[in-house]
Amino acid sequence: MKVAIVEDETPHAEALQDLLQQWSEEHQALIDVALFDSGEAILSACGDLFDLVFMDIQMKGMNGISAARQLRQQGVHGQLVFLTSFSEYVFDGYEVQALNYLMKPVSYEKIAKCMDYVEQKLHDDHYTFRDHDSVTRIAYSKIINFSSANHYTQIITTEGDFRQRESLQIVFSHLPSRFLFCHRTIIINMEHVSKLKGRELVLSNGVIVPISQTYLQDVRSGLMSYADMMR
Repeated sequence: MKVAIVEDETPHAEALQDLLQQWSEEHQALIDVALFDSGEAILSACGDLFDLVFMDIQMKGMNGISAARQLRQQGVHGQLVFLTSFSEYVFDGYEVQALNYLMKPVSYEKIAKCMDYVEQKLHDDHYTFRDHDSVTRIAYSKIINFSSANHYTQIITTEGDFRQRESLQIVFSHLPSRFLFCHRTIIINMEHVSKLKGRELVLSNGVIVPISQTYLQDVRSGLMSYADMMR
């Protein structure tokens, strides 16, 4: 999880960083924390890389509400948590879809609650797998299909291909309902199906994959249900 702390008071920033480290150790979760001392600083960085931003409201220069508003205008979709010493700012966060407001000094219990929520949301929205000593996280919306390749599973995405040393059946057991087997060696993401033609599917990358007789009815009914749901 990539986390940003935007705080111009060093003691507060370091205290929050310590709480995040405590949560990371207790949950055995990998987090990458970046510190920024102003709203201008995070705006000049790649704000869309962060899953969670802890934003102080009262800072020198641009305040946190204005910085958050500009982040949203830039298309940043990560969760926002405001840090403040004054409760009157709470209602200002609705327009930027703030996850929470935390009163300073922040407690570990409240930090842990925010982190637990974001971790679960990321798990729900992303496919995560470990390969040796690295962890890869891919948004489900970017996965076109999975295919079997010997003892590996190929993961075909809109941003390139990945490989996981795992069977297709085990991979499938962790996937949400938008994914279907169309062949014993292929799992497709219904979100990326452009056309159903006979016993073939045309995917969003132009690749044509076969549908075996075993899965033909499941694919047809699944695509119908998915189309109805998206209307």
